[in-house]
Amino acid sequence: MQGLESLQGLLRFKSHEKALAVHPWPASRALLAAKVGNGSGLLRLAGSGAAAELLVISVVTPDSTLRDTARAQLRGALREVLSLQLGCVPESIVLKSMPGQVLHVELPDYGHNIGLSVSHEAGLSVAALRRNGPVGVDILRIAPAFDWQAVARDYLGPQAVRRIASLPEPEQPLAFAREWTRLEAGLKCLGIGLQEWSPALAQRLARCQLMALDLPSGLCGMVAWR
Repeated sequence: MQGLESLQGLLRFKSHEKALAVHPWPASRALLAAKVGNGSGLLRLAGSGAAAELLVISVVTPDSTLRDTARAQLRGALREVLSLQLGCVPESIVLKSMPGQVLHVELPDYGHNIGLSVSHEAGLSVAALRRNGPVGVDILRIAPAFDWQAVARDYLGPQAVRRIASLPEPEQPLAFAREWTRLEAGLKCLGIGLQEWSPALAQRLARCQLMALDLPSGLCGMVAWR
């Protein structure tokens, strides 16, 4: 048991305390343009593995679980953001997704490898971009009190269950949302689908660094990178 707990503890250790800013689009256009102008744009940063290489944007979408409009809005925003970063027209940005595969960006003419991950909730969609490395992002609307124990046991593991259960009941929905988005962001970063918790999976997830997202009230989100 001690070995299993140390694996999950490593996941918590790699979580950064400060929340990462999420840039609402198009309201943040001027801010991001200024960053590009002074040389601190996403594609002009040196080094690797730093949270500074991450850019997360959000788009207000219809308050509906139907995703077609939200996907189209987010893709349009991504093309505009990337064109701003690269100094090209939005129409030149190619975003591709195949059935059963995640959305990805192709930039053969620019020689850049950009990690991309998206997540949707009714009313808000987010996208995370990372220079030269994989990234995963997930957001979740915080639900009212519900029977979270069975889901947590199957997917989050014993230590996460204990962390949530140790809190007062009114705080448990937020705690569950934090644990769940941490899991989903890590899985997306690793490029693997949702699966039940295991020591082997915990060890793979421990390769990721995690950071909470600064989101509107009622939403919880995490971004993961490695």
